[in-house]
Amino acid sequence: MTDKKTCVSRLHEILDRAFCDACKSDEQIARETIIGSAGFVKLIRRGAAKLPLQFVSTFADIANLDVAYLMRVALDEYHPGLLNLVEPLIGGVMLSHAEKKLIESFRFIADGSDDTPVVIDRDAVPAIIKT
Repeated sequence: MTDKKTCVSRLHEILDRAFCDACKSDEQIARETIIGSAGFVKLIRRGAAKLPLQFVSTFADIANLDVAYLMRVALDEYHPGLLNLVEPLIGGVMLSHAEKKLIESFRFIADGSDDTPVVIDRDAVPAIIKT
């Protein structure tokens, strides 16, 4: 048994996988951020330290991840419910690039109508049913 405290989370798993896919070492990441410490980057990747929110954008860029997606994951894990409180105040919903593309595709398929997308099976392709 170990006494090490960790905060392993979805965010840390996403970052670690993305950095591995991008072939980025802790030293490279530290150089590309103002963190400057490969040791601290290693702690973040292992889940032994939380990613400071002010670095989410920089880490997303380095990891080739969508900034809005990574920020949403970080806020959900570090401050559950905060995004739900903030979004109405700023008058919008934080969407990832993929979510924006889905909305654009829906608008294209709907061809100006106000049709409603219907999810029949979560694992299946979404369908738009014209009424």
